[in-house]
This record gives sequence, structure tokens and C-alpha cells, in this order.
Amino acid sequence: MKTRLSASFLVAIAACALIPLLQAADTDTLDIYVIDAEGGKAQIVKTPSGQAVLFDAGFPSADDRDIKRIEGTAKLAGITAFDYFISTHYDVDHAGNIPALAARIPLKVFIDHGPMIVDPKMNPRNKQAGEAYLAFVADKKRMTVKPGDTIPLKDVKVTILTSNEQVLAKALPGAGRPNPACPATPLAAVPADDNSGSVGELWEFGKFKMADFGDLLRFVENRLVCPTDKVGNVDLYISNHHGVTLSNSPAFLAALDPKVIIMDNGERKGNAVETQQIYRSGKRLQDIWQLHKSPAIPAELTPPDDFLANLSATDDQGYSFKVSARKDGSFRVTNGRNNFTKEYK
Repeated sequence: MKTRLSASFLVAIAACALIPLLQAADTDTLDIYVIDAEGGKAQIVKTPSGQAVLFDAGFPSADDRDIKRIEGTAKLAGITAFDYFISTHYDVDHAGNIPALAARIPLKVFIDHGPMIVDPKMNPRNKQAGEAYLAFVADKKRMTVKPGDTIPLKDVKVTILTSNEQVLAKALPGAGRPNPACPATPLAAVPADDNSGSVGELWEFGKFKMADFGDLLRFVENRLVCPTDKVGNVDLYISNHHGVTLSNSPAFLAALDPKVIIMDNGERKGNAVETQQIYRSGKRLQDIWQLHKSPAIPAELTPPDDFLANLSATDDQGYSFKVSARKDGSFRVTNGRNNFTKEYK
């Protein structure tokens, strides 16, 4: 199904700091805005009662590109401050903008996985971003979460599934079944990397379920779903680690088995043929939506243009996706580039 906004409204929105062409927040839905950070991560959730959560803050840049996109989307959603900021982990494409962003829009409570997991061979920019974040939040209101914790929101249940390489100890209600997709031998831990410390959550709004895991690595993914699946199926999966193969294990996707996947990739960052093949093997999968078209991915593994927010980096307007979820489990996804909307029952 397609819906179209008035021409005058589209022009007004397009003129405002590259804000995606999306409708403002609803009052009876959980609204999720997946913002284009060019292969980084920035995501806003607004609850029906008006509470607002921001996940990560994209890449730092001289022109504050990703900060402006967050500010523009927040304005569109009617958000003037964020009740919670979730720092999934501390790599520069997720945490590099946090001190600068906090100077422009209030971030009331910071949520993270605790000390940085340091790899001696890690990218120096990632290390600098992590150190800057941890120094910045030292005197701020902060929650260092562990699996099983919840985030106190009025309309939504948010359960922490992973944090600091640890996973949920007990299966959630309705989960706990053996996972036949698990490998015979558990995956070995890779060398220390802050990606593996990523905070992962399950969001439940009535019957609707969304899972988000930052850049969680495969060996931690599989701890969560092997040999038994502690999570169960979800409706929406925000693609782990921008769609790379260091994450997104077959066992993990078999357990979550989402109806819809949204990938926060860049034109040349994230996404992989193997990942696409794993995604498309899902029994319940209906659609994959991508923030960017990937030239390296063959046409048969690329979604139709209506499911792609940005078709070319040379003409990139920072278009994003909006998800509006209802308590009955139904939801819709809207493409900010062309306002194409699809309903999921």
C-alpha cells in the first residue's frame, strides 16, 4: 500500500536540515525512527505517552551531519529531550558524537555496558571515542545494565538480553525451545572487542516485539540462543552490526526468525551476500528494508527500490525509515525517500 503526503508538506520538510520525509509521531503507536548514519547507528523510539529513547549517535564529522539528522528527526517527532540514551557500545560510528550531541539536546539518563572491552589492535578512533564517552558520563546519571535488567518506560517493556559479553540466564516466557540450527560445537570467543560487549534489548509493546543488538558478535549471539533459544520470535529485527558476517549467525536468525528486517548499512559499509542468504532463509521473513543500496550485492539479493531509503551515496539525502507499531502486533514501515508504506498484520 502507498500513501502520499501533500506536496507543500513534503517541500517544507525537505527544506529542514535533510529531515527524512516521514510523518510525525502518532499518539497510539510505538514509533521507531531508523536514521541514516551512513553505516553508523542512530535510532529514536518514542512511546505513546511521549517518552523518548535514542540509541547511539552516528559518526562525528566536521559538518555534524549525523547530529543534524538526529536533531531533525527529533523535531519531526516532537521530541525536545531524550529520557534515555542507549550507548550500545563505544565504537566511533556509534559513540563518537555523544558529548557534542548532549550539548545540543538533553540526554537525561545514559545506559551502557560498563568498562570498554579493549583489543590492543583496535582502531585508535574507536578507542578514543570510547574513552571520551566514559569520561563524559562519569558525572552523569548513568545505568550500567546487565542481562535481565529492564528500562523503566511507561508503555513498553524493555528487557536487556546482552551486555558486556554476558547473556540472559533464563528463557523469556514462551521461549526456551531447543534450537536445531545451533552448531555442534559452541563458537569460540574472538579476541576482545567492544562490539562483543554490545547492549542488546527486546522491546515489547503489547504483542509487538522488536530486537536490537548494536554490533554484537556471533559468539555472544549464540550464547543467547544455543543450545536453547532464550528469546523467541520477533516481529522486527534491526540488523545486527550493519549486516556484516562477524554477526548475524544462522542460529541467531533461526531463533529470532523475524517478519521484517531493517538494515542500518551504508552504501559500502555493512551488508554481505552471506548475511542476505541467511536472512532470506527465515521461515517468517516477509521483507528486508535497507538504508542504502549496496553496489556489491547482486540484484537477486537486493530489495526492490521501494524498500531502499537511499539509492546512491552521490545523491544521499539522509533518508530514513519510520516504524509505527500497535499493541495488537501489527505495524507499518514507511520509507522517508518516497513515503512508500507497507502494513504488516
